[in-house]
Amino acid sequence: MSTSRAWRRVSRSTTLLTSLLIGVVEDVAGYVPTLGSVIELAISLLTFYFHRIVLVTDQNVYVYRDWPFHIPGKQLGAYPRHAGLVKLGRPNTGGFSRFIRRGQLTFEDGHVVYHGILWIRRAQYIVQEGNSPVGS
Repeated sequence: MSTSRAWRRVSRSTTLLTSLLIGVVEDVAGYVPTLGSVIELAISLLTFYFHRIVLVTDQNVYVYRDWPFHIPGKQLGAYPRHAGLVKLGRPNTGGFSRFIRRGQLTFEDGHVVYHGILWIRRAQYIVQEGNSPVGS
């Protein structure tokens, strides 16, 4: 296993842990009188760097960095549609990890995008369409 592949695995775990921690801090900030809403807004604006847009077209699947108001930023990945392109979830893990990573989209090159588990159907559509060959 190469060093870069090992680093990517660590960075994905850190990103998930960071997302969970930021979510808890943002929820707790809502209970702070007067400043809570300002803190929540600041956290939301500062964490847009970690938001992603996944776009499936008739021939390709694109991953973009997201900016406020869903404006696409830098293109992080472009993949031609084919079988085995993207997988949903994380196999071979414990029950809690499987629950937390239900919305994890893993592309064939190791790129990972997390999708909120409340809208898991969107992630399932991405997997369905991304794994179908072009023209089908």
